[in-house]
Amino acid sequence: MVSVKTLPVDENLQVQVPTETKQALERRAVDDRVPMRVVVLRALSTYGIAVPQEAIRDRRKTSA
Repeated sequence: MVSVKTLPVDENLQVQVPTETKQALERRAVDDRVPMRVVVLRALSTYGIAVPQEAIRDRRKTSA
């Protein structure tokens, strides 16, 4: 029997933030050259929220 690794399912989270907060997130994403999702997950992790390390990566970059 072949073992199949199941990938964690991502949930949608929609929040409203002040304009300057969103702009700061966008700037950080551009500066770090990562999606805003990565910036937010890093911030949550730093704050002590459980975030799997494999989730904190740019999914647009794939290893060949």
